[in-house]
Amino acid sequence: MTAQIEKQTIMVIEKVLQSIHNKDYQSILNHVDEMEIDDIDSLFQFVQGTLELNGYDSIDEYGVPCDFHPKYEYSQMSFYEYDDNSGVAVDYDLTSDSELVDMCLQMKFLYTADGGMRSVFVGIDPR
Repeated sequence: MTAQIEKQTIMVIEKVLQSIHNKDYQSILNHVDEMEIDDIDSLFQFVQGTLELNGYDSIDEYGVPCDFHPKYEYSQMSFYEYDDNSGVAVDYDLTSDSELVDMCLQMKFLYTADGGMRSVFVGIDPR
């Protein structure tokens, strides 16, 4: 994966996380090319309910530092290149108030014939 592709994926993820943080879930559609989720409202009712059950208000925006006790080295974002070179899957572990919330944003970025990339919102996976 090139640095340019990584930069493009991060830009999309940053916008998606900003929409999630602002609880403006419908605006996610403005930042991705495709959704694998049929009912985005139900998905985020689940996400918000899970947050509230655990004493959190909202998902943090991209770049908010994650606090660990005790501190250890950790990567919040993982990239998985497809074996057929058709794109990359990205998992981004979600936080609230700088603490992990046991949910993961999952996205795909598929390469297009014209050298571009197509972004796909896969969902939020409970961990």
